[in-house]
Amino acid sequence: MRTLWLVVSKPGFLSCEYFHGRRVRYTKPLQLFLFLNVVYYFSITLFSATTFTTPLATQLHMNNYYPAYASRRVDHKLQKEQISYAALEAKYNEKTSVLSKTLIFLLIPIFALLFYGLFFKKREYFVEHLVVATHFWCFNLILLGVVLPIISLALIWMSKAVHASAAYVTDDGVTSAVLQLCFGVYLFVMLRKAYDASWWYCGITASVIAWSFFHIVWVYRFLLFEVTLRVV
Repeated sequence: MRTLWLVVSKPGFLSCEYFHGRRVRYTKPLQLFLFLNVVYYFSITLFSATTFTTPLATQLHMNNYYPAYASRRVDHKLQKEQISYAALEAKYNEKTSVLSKTLIFLLIPIFALLFYGLFFKKREYFVEHLVVATHFWCFNLILLGVVLPIISLALIWMSKAVHASAAYVTDDGVTSAVLQLCFGVYLFVMLRKAYDASWWYCGITASVIAWSFFHIVWVYRFLLFEVTLRVV
């Protein structure tokens, strides 16, 4: 529990402690991520979030990156398997829900490569960037799987209590903007602590990564789409 609190309250602290060899008193980064991964996927069974599971309807109809490609791949699959779209969708969603629990680990090396490119002069070994990326994603899973659902439910309940519209609470644009703000602030503090870089460089870097966060997540969603469609 102490380690979870440090992930949220002291961005970059656990990474620095790991770099300095003070590791015994804290949960290891990968163990922490595994635990929070379980917490996140338990949470989405209660709150129906699809950030990382990404069902077929999302891949086809809420996709601003490769919708035409996804449609062609699905049409080819339907013709090859000679099944209905409804049958394929049911099989796809069941399989992608399982695969996402494993493929979500791909987000760690993706962000580690990003940190490596941005701070290659600060940390000599790639494994150090993996540690920072893992701790960053631990925070993300806490935010998306615990904090966000609790706050959303509380705001929806409050809006109903005062007979106000809950549109702003459930609006994806508003939610995404708030999450990006949280990512940006957390990243700024974490990067300053973990890499000891200048405040202006960390500020620019944190802002760019926070702005592009959901764009980067679509790289993971594309990989999840390809793997799921091949094994379904």
